[in-house]
Amino acid sequence: MASLVHSLLTNPGIPLQDRQDALNRALSDPGLPSQNPTSSFWLRDPHPSLAKAQSDTLPVEADVVIIGSGVTGTSIAKTLLESRKPRSGNNGPGQEQTSRPAVVMLEARDICSGATGRNGGHILETAEEFAELEQVHGIEAARKILRFRLAHLRELLAVAEKYDLTESAQARKVQFLSVYFEKKGWSDARARFQRLKQGLPEETQEWRLYERDEIPKEFSLPYAQGIVAGPAGAIWPYKFITGILDQLKTKYPEELRIETNTPVTSIQDHGSKAVSGLRYTVTTPRGTIHARHIVHCTNAHVAHLIPGLKGRICPIRGQMSAQHPGTNFRRQGAEHSWLFNYDRGFDYLTQLPASDVGEMMMFGGGFAQGEGGGISDLGVSTDSELSLYADIHLSGALSAVFGRANWGAPRGSAVEQMWTGNMGFSADGFPWVGRLPVSLTGRGEDVEGKGAEWVSAAFSGEGMVLAWLCGKALGKMLLLHDHGLDGKSVDLSWFPEQMIVTEDRARKAVYALPPSNVSPHL
Repeated sequence: MASLVHSLLTNPGIPLQDRQDALNRALSDPGLPSQNPTSSFWLRDPHPSLAKAQSDTLPVEADVVIIGSGVTGTSIAKTLLESRKPRSGNNGPGQEQTSRPAVVMLEARDICSGATGRNGGHILETAEEFAELEQVHGIEAARKILRFRLAHLRELLAVAEKYDLTESAQARKVQFLSVYFEKKGWSDARARFQRLKQGLPEETQEWRLYERDEIPKEFSLPYAQGIVAGPAGAIWPYKFITGILDQLKTKYPEELRIETNTPVTSIQDHGSKAVSGLRYTVTTPRGTIHARHIVHCTNAHVAHLIPGLKGRICPIRGQMSAQHPGTNFRRQGAEHSWLFNYDRGFDYLTQLPASDVGEMMMFGGGFAQGEGGGISDLGVSTDSELSLYADIHLSGALSAVFGRANWGAPRGSAVEQMWTGNMGFSADGFPWVGRLPVSLTGRGEDVEGKGAEWVSAAFSGEGMVLAWLCGKALGKMLLLHDHGLDGKSVDLSWFPEQMIVTEDRARKAVYALPPSNVSPHL
């Protein structure tokens, strides 16, 4: 997905002015989330106690302020609360003898209303980038990166089971079908698949190819040239995350505070002058919070509060829909998920299992069919409008790819809902996870032994196979920083080093810009 941005910015077929406008948007402040978002199907049943959760009075102090209430922020909160030492002893989250909450989670809008509440609910890793990763980073790094991504399927399903959310969040394992409609695209995919099987033979035992004459008729894909199939997952992301947060709030009523509709407007770093170890002042319309640590989990909006990430993490608008299956479509919600690969771009699809909301086709994509091949959605950080061309594409594609005889007639209004969401795309294709240097935040000073600002963001449209374990790793890093882990020191050797924040990476990982536009701090 990250290469998609580079291909747009360097495409001579797109007018130079359009590309320059996109670059300018990538360099701009993404601002706060829109207060007029499009309506997501996933959010149609707001959580009764969390959707608009607010304390009567905003806490004035916190060990850790987490900005964002999606997959990443929830994973970090869970890690901090469950892995920390008991509250006694020295400074650090969960260590001081104090009445202040260990974690305060701030959300600019209703709970989980950003990318997590707007995505495809698709836990999909096709691993087709293995050969490219191997070429650039070496085989061991490629293996480590793919193992990390592949681990999300097992991890998310296990968490859903642990929190008794498997049924309510519709968490399920399926077989993904990555479908190719052109001979050239299929030939390239076959070669990538063969290299993947050579490089990760144990991890890909469940994976297989279907040549055109091998594709089962019940797949209802009459125009496919070939299919890569393997294990994947699907989930109702909003119900999954709010279910976890609800239980964490019950288990840690004094240590976790969730404050929705409380956007962060500014951050002040007091550095070595901090009082009581509370280095930061976080300002919101409801008041200020003094905190030891701040964790940024705002993805497409992350550069609003971390100006040094402009041009390194670029917002992109994506589009999703909920559609009724055609009258002839065979129910497959518990069996398959799909990735449709075209000459330009791709779409992704899951089907909800039978329930009181119907067996909706959760269908997203249409980016490459947008204005300028998608260039008009690059750098867009608002989810308040639809892309007309993506709407046209998504509204008609399903009956075409499955074949009209297999699809049948529409059921009432075929498209139940259409909405947009914003993703954060990284210039080097990897998430940014770790402690933020002053050169990126643009405030304060590097002070050893004090709190810090942290980030876990930029999942480049693939958050369901990146965000949860990035959050878990970040939580461990923060606790290690404060010597606040319960038990022996944690091994983080499983976490890919390419995803860690460094100043050297910040100097190199920038979208193509004139040198004069690069931050002088770097």
